[in-house]
Amino acid sequence: MARASKKENKAIYQVCLEELGLSKEKASELLESIPPERFVWIESDKFTTYLNEVIVIAEKYRVPHLCKF
Repeated sequence: MARASKKENKAIYQVCLEELGLSKEKASELLESIPPERFVWIESDKFTTYLNEVIVIAEKYRVPHLCKF
């Protein structure tokens, strides 16, 4: 089980990651089309996420509500 962050105001991607119990390493493997370095920035909400990345994350995490803008 992945360790949950104690940070407040978490990015939606980090929340989903923790709810699924995925480590960052496992999520990076699952999201093979997104480079690990890029994923860390997306997950920490430090970069704007491209639509194609949102779709991949929603599909791989099986969380369709991520695509609702």
